[in-house]
Amino acid sequence: MTNEELKKSVRQRLGTIKGHVAGIERMVDENKNCEEILLQLSAITGAVSKLSAHILENYTEACLEEARIADDKVRQRIENLTKMMLSMVRKSS
Repeated sequence: MTNEELKKSVRQRLGTIKGHVAGIERMVDENKNCEEILLQLSAITGAVSKLSAHILENYTEACLEEARIADDKVRQRIENLTKMMLSMVRKSS
């Protein structure tokens, strides 16, 4: 993914998160029940976790490209570590 594509993707995801936050603000103003607000907060938490994973994945790919690691075993271990970290970030949501 190019830097510009990543920026566009991140901005779109941030826009979604902003929309959720604005929605919660309206819900508070309208005295919606806590259950509905908590559900929306959960959606924000998931969206932030997914955004973190997205950025981490792209950052790792860029670092691997820049490092130009020739040893396939080392590169595979780094890729496996990245997958494990991404899995952990996604599960935390």
